[in-house]
This record gives sequence, structure tokens and C-alpha cells, in this order.
Amino acid sequence: MKKIKNIGILAHVDAGKTTLTERLLYNCGAILKLGKVDDGTTTTDSMELEKKRGITIKSTTTSFYYKDCKINILDTPGHMDFIAEVERSFFVLDGAILVISAKEGIQSQTRVIFHMLKKLNIPTILFVNKLDRLGVDLNQLYDEIKELLTDDIAIMQKATLENNIEIKDIEENELYDIILNKDDDLLEKYISDVNIDNDEYINSLIKQVHNCKIFPLFHGVSSLGIGIDQLLNGILKYLPCFKFNENDLFSGYIYKITRDEKLLKECYMKVLSGNIKVRECVKINNDPEKQIKIKNLHSVENGKVYPKDEIAAGDVAVLYNTPELKIGDILGDYGFNPPNINFNKAMLKTSVTPANKEDRPKLINALMDFSEEDPFLHLNISNSLEEMTIDIFGKVQIEIVKDLLFERYGLNVSFGPLKTIYKERPNKISEGIIHMGDFPNPYYGSIGLKIEPLPLGSGLIFNSEVSLGYLSPSFQNAVKESVINACKQGLYGWEVTDLKVTFYHGVYSSPVSTPSDFRHLTPYVLDQALRKCGTELLEPFLDFEIEVPAIYSSKAIFDIGQKRGIIDKMNFNDDVVFLNGKVPADTSMDYGNEIISYTEGKGVFYSKFSGYDIYKGELIMSPIKKEFENEQLHFMFLKAGM
Repeated sequence: MKKIKNIGILAHVDAGKTTLTERLLYNCGAILKLGKVDDGTTTTDSMELEKKRGITIKSTTTSFYYKDCKINILDTPGHMDFIAEVERSFFVLDGAILVISAKEGIQSQTRVIFHMLKKLNIPTILFVNKLDRLGVDLNQLYDEIKELLTDDIAIMQKATLENNIEIKDIEENELYDIILNKDDDLLEKYISDVNIDNDEYINSLIKQVHNCKIFPLFHGVSSLGIGIDQLLNGILKYLPCFKFNENDLFSGYIYKITRDEKLLKECYMKVLSGNIKVRECVKINNDPEKQIKIKNLHSVENGKVYPKDEIAAGDVAVLYNTPELKIGDILGDYGFNPPNINFNKAMLKTSVTPANKEDRPKLINALMDFSEEDPFLHLNISNSLEEMTIDIFGKVQIEIVKDLLFERYGLNVSFGPLKTIYKERPNKISEGIIHMGDFPNPYYGSIGLKIEPLPLGSGLIFNSEVSLGYLSPSFQNAVKESVINACKQGLYGWEVTDLKVTFYHGVYSSPVSTPSDFRHLTPYVLDQALRKCGTELLEPFLDFEIEVPAIYSSKAIFDIGQKRGIIDKMNFNDDVVFLNGKVPADTSMDYGNEIISYTEGKGVFYSKFSGYDIYKGELIMSPIKKEFENEQLHFMFLKAGM
């Protein structure tokens, strides 16, 4: 079995990560000619839209061989609107390279990404890029990294910027103090005058890097190829290989879905254990009733994709034409659950309208494809209003979706204004019940549901008190699935959350009752219970950190108050003020740009989704009307007091 490392290259936009990926591929012989971002010729920016805009939109997996190791590289987007793409790559990684522009330093997304890498214990190398830019001050940058990211950096080289840029590896004995500071056992030997050889120090350093206690820092200019060989040696030496047991059963994780030029579905899977072979049948999400036959296997090799008969643990497989699969699926027999890595959610919604009404079915299919590739996009369709909405991260993502719809499907569309996504929660305990045979119930079934509000952040919990000995699982599952679906639209059209729904009454009539009767009746019973108790609106909030020069602190404090935010903590460090707190997403979406503007680029607004809290403003209806499969029947239920 060959050594395999899955490495993510991550950065704030314009730090040079795609250029770095291209240079790594070139230096290792995976490509014979260097591409350029500005020319749209790089290997990983393969979409026409990426080439035109010069930015990474979709994460791309490529690979190269270096010495005795295969290195799979994930080049990820740098813009915050595509944070979901970055997010999905984290689970696949054995290690990461966080690229920092030597001139621009630590940007807002640099901090977001590093925070998550550290939280998930992903070993990380810091690569300071673009040393050839005018005005670079490395000592100042090191201080900034220590202040804003981590004190635990090991500067692996000395970089000279005067005249020709020169990068020299430091002597390994210059790292001894950093290593002793993190290794108590080694420190005890040192204090006791026990001889410690160089290998012990370096092995300890590697261990501390793997444990995310030390972060090696390398330098270079990726566009000129400076520092690339030293970085390659650093990847080989300090970032871990994928660990596996050859005797384990096969399992794999679907982390990315895209489409080729013919719009055929491509599924990218990391093989977590065992191996996968062509023509094998494997389970989906540990469900024996859901299986697929592996009709084809492809491996990413030296910047291209090649067919394979077998792919082993640690490597990346590409599966074509597998409509059953979706992002997050686990294939095989290994008992494994991926961690919940979501640290941001789409908090905005916008309507999408085709230029030609006749294109509506085509647009729906296209957006369903997009929702497969990005589950956060979440397509909502109103049949009565003929309106479609999608969840979105920001304005740049809207521009990209618009361009992709035209590029891939030839569709011209327009978008409505961005609107915040709200949610609903029941005001109090309530019940709804509709009996079989009572007018106007046309279904062969009786259902009683009890709803209870839960603490914020609890989500939806379903519970059944109806005996399985009386009502079979197929009927009960129909009720559960229908409750989950019906909670997607509450009284005001928003998703209902933070509630417990208890199925306490269920009656059927043999042999005429079917699960469909229960599935169709459930939404009306739930609506009845919600109307009795009413719902309150919840709005998304952000945890924020503001860093501004002290002279702007009063304005920042005033702004947060105006935006209905709360400041929990305030710290001073020399001439800089740090503010931490919580603020509604609706009022603060563009505040990062505002701070950059009024501080002349010296201020930072760092935020992340923190959850939903009670909204205290005027009622806001969803742009998508709450709908029932049979609106006339719903009206009759209301008229009958059901």
C-alpha cells in the first residue's frame, strides 16, 4: 500500500493558493506546463466561469506523486460566499496548508479557516506567499500571526528580501526551545541532563505538528517557484499520512458532487477503510435496502482522472452516473459517522425568475442539480405563485449562480432582493386531532398530534406514543416523514423548529387504510395544532469579533447598538480595541465592508453563525406562501373548525 496524504490548500481570496497548487503539480511533474490564474489556464480552475473571473468557485481535487507518497490536493474557494465548499472539504483532509499573503497578512477568512482547522485538529502548515510584493515586513507579519492566529508557530526558514529573494532552512537545533516548550517528557529529560539526540527532537516536533500543538511556517513566491521544494519536503515530513487497517471492511464518504461538460453527475468519495472494487454492491448509509452496484471507478492521478478496477483506503475515488448518491452519504459496512462540521449556514433567500416563462421546468431541473452540488442552496417552489427561491450566502454567489445557469443550461434569469431566512417556534403546548369519518376528512385514518416548544437550538424532535403492535411501522413512518416535511412551512411560511411533536392518537380501518392516508392527513392536523398555539418568529444571529484602532472604538460600539447587537466583552491591546458579542445577521451582513471603509482597511469584522433567537420586530411573511396539497380541503377543515 502506497503512502497517501490528503491535503487542503486554503486561504483568503487572492492569497495565491491556486497558483501554489499549480506550482506543486508542475514541480512534481504532474503537469508539463504552468497555467496562470489570469489566463484561465490553471489545472484546478477548470470551470469556464472560474477562468473568466480568475477565482475558485468549486473545490477541486487533483494529485501528484512526490518521492514515495501520493498527495491528493484539494484547492478550495477563497471567497466567503463559497464557505460551504470549504466546509465540506475539511472532513477529507489529513492535513492542510494555510496560505497567507505576505503583504495583506491575516484577513477575516484566514482567521475563520484557521479556527476551524484547529478545532477539528487538522495538522496545518502555514505558507507565507508573495514575498516579492513591495512593503513586506516579515517580523510584523510574524507578530500578526501570533496575535491573531496562534503563538505556536515554528518558523522553519530565514527569508532575505533585499535584492534577490533567498530562503534558507534554519538549523534544526534552533527549534529545540519550541519543541521543549510543548513536550513535557522531553523537557524533563533536558532538565535532568539526560542526553537527547537530534532525532528525538525532530520526532517530537512531528508529533506536536500532528497534534496541532505546533504549526510550521514556510515562505515562498508560488508564481516564481521560490520556496516550493522546501514546502514539498515540509509536507512530506510534517503532515501525516492517512491511517488505515488493511483488514477493515470498505467504507467511503461522498464529499463533493459536480457535473461534467455533458452534465453527467460526478461523485467524489474518500475511501475511509478497506478498498472498493468495480462491480461490487455496497450499502448506502448502512441501510441494507439501499444498495448500489459500483459500475465504474476512477482515480485522480497527476492532475487527471483515470479508470481503475480498485481503490484503497485513504485515496479519492470518482464515481460517474450514480443518481442515488448525495453529499454526506456513507457507503459500505464500516460503522462510522462524520463529525458535524457546519460552522456557517445560508441566512439569505432570494427568488429566481426565468426570462421566459416556458423555461420554468428547465430552471427547476437546473436548480435541483445545483442543490445536489450544494445542499445549502435549498430550492423552494411555490406552485400557486409560480415562484422559486434559493438559500444563498451573498451577492457574489448570486452572480455565480446566474452565470452558471446561462453557461450550463442556456437560461437567462433574474433575482429578487435578498431576504433574511427566519424560522418559527410554537408559543405554547397545543394539540390537533382529526378523526376518521368526521366531515370533511376524506382519508381512512385518525391522527392526533401534540406539539411542545423546546429551548432554542433544539431543532425538531418526533416521538410516537402509538403502539407498534397496533399501528405498523409503515404507517408510523408515513406520519413522521409528513411531520418533518410539513414543518418546512409554518403559519407565516417559515420553517418550524425547536419543537417536539408527539404522535399520540392513531386509528386505521382494515383493509382500506394505507400509509398514504396518514401521510396526506398529517399536515392538516399539524396546522390545526399550530393555529391553536400560534408561533413566534426567530431570526439568525452572528457571533462577532471586531478589531479596530482605538480611535474608531466609539463608532463601532454605536454601530453595534444601532444594529440591535449586544457587546459581551471588550479588550484593549495597545492602540487596538477588541469587541465580542452577538448581533442579528439581518442588520450586519455588510458591516465587514463598512468597517474596512471607515477604518481605511485597518478594522476587521469577524463573524460566524451562532444560531436563531427570538425576533422582536414586526411580522415578516415568507416570500413563499404556505401551501397544502389540496387547498380546498384545507379551507373546508378550517371552516369545520378542524
